[in-house]
Amino acid sequence: MKAGFGPHGVAVTGTILAYIDTILDGGHEYLTDWQVEVNHAIKETGLSFNTDAVLALPTKTSEVRLFELDNGTMSQARLAQEVRDYERYAGHRVWEGARGTNGRTFPFWQRHRYTRSESLPRLHVVLAGKAEHLLDNRLQALTADVHSIAIAVWVNTLPRLKRGEPWHEIGVDDPDRRRQRYPEPVGR
Repeated sequence: MKAGFGPHGVAVTGTILAYIDTILDGGHEYLTDWQVEVNHAIKETGLSFNTDAVLALPTKTSEVRLFELDNGTMSQARLAQEVRDYERYAGHRVWEGARGTNGRTFPFWQRHRYTRSESLPRLHVVLAGKAEHLLDNRLQALTADVHSIAIAVWVNTLPRLKRGEPWHEIGVDDPDRRRQRYPEPVGR
């Protein structure tokens, strides 16, 4: 039996290396940690998805970056749904407070996953696995599909990332708009 690395795993590794080489260039910045295939789940809603890579930067808040890699194998609709899943995750709030007291709600992610972050970590979507003009088409389609998303989303192609070219911002973090889309949980 022959074992080896799958194309997706190789592309995720290539993305991490390209990010380190081009974005964290100069020796002043570095990664403090990273994880691959990080599960983000909320039992109450049934939402569950895996982030391809979570990279930690050495800041006061242990800032992290979320990376989702599309190796050109999923449909455009599925890619857009994966990005929207991050917004659903960001919009879920939990009630905290003892029964009979004045409690309040908090973002689920801030209490259970990224406890030191002030805002939801930025999602980086990296497109790979196809000719560059086809990746451009996917980037434009994704931009149109998630045009009103209320989380910070940056997109780039793997070839452009390797060349150090800039990211395309297709979503801006907007907690107020998320609160309108995802209602508060009922207090106890």
